[in-house]
Amino acid sequence: MFLAAVFKLITHLRKGYGVIFLPFGLVLKHDDIRGADEGETVKFIAKHTTIPVPRVLVVTRGFGCTYFLMRRARGSSLAWEWDSLDHDRRAKIVAQLRSIVEQLRALPSPQPNSRSICGLGGAACKDPRVSSAITFGPFEDEGAFNDRLIEAALPFMDEGKLPGIRARMSDSHRIVFTHGDLAPRNIIVEGDTVVAVIDWEFAGWYPEHWELIKARYSPMIRDRASWLQASRDFIPSDYEYEWNLDRELSSHMVGAF
Repeated sequence: MFLAAVFKLITHLRKGYGVIFLPFGLVLKHDDIRGADEGETVKFIAKHTTIPVPRVLVVTRGFGCTYFLMRRARGSSLAWEWDSLDHDRRAKIVAQLRSIVEQLRALPSPQPNSRSICGLGGAACKDPRVSSAITFGPFEDEGAFNDRLIEAALPFMDEGKLPGIRARMSDSHRIVFTHGDLAPRNIIVEGDTVVAVIDWEFAGWYPEHWELIKARYSPMIRDRASWLQASRDFIPSDYEYEWNLDRELSSHMVGAF
């Protein structure tokens, strides 16, 4: 509780929202206590994979928040670099991202129900694509998750169109560990080497196509077409059908990327 009090004071004095950059290459992140701890998720990834992630120093909870202190990842955001990279350098980065996704998908769910959709430890899900303000789930299976996607779109669409979209959604995809925001802004590179993947707050076990859907939201690069192709290359299998189906929902949503 003492550390939580110190971190709460820092966030108050620095008036930081979510992320505070501190001296000596440190970063303090804080979030609502609901859902999985991002710091614990990063530690889980570091322990069970070779994926480069920031080094977490402290994870603590208190005052309705979860805090974690970590080393700042050195390098540049891929969102800043992608447009200037030639074909060969992009290809090298894509190959590394493919390995990262494969390692994530090899992580078995520790939940008794391997079909459940949830954050680490069976926690509720976080994702602004579905809900910008609150956590949601966890869900017993993909069917319940898909029902929530339809519910999220309801305020923004003709209600009569939703049953037809829901009927075309599959409830039988594999459930795999997913970063949940594997867009260029969250990939740190030095030259053509991925040195860190950051921002794991939306990570958890999700349907296998969810990684592609989220990787394509707001990539923050000019050459969007090349990123769409890159995502096809580093996320295995063909999920274009699922992506287009999801766009029928999300393109109408106020605040959607």
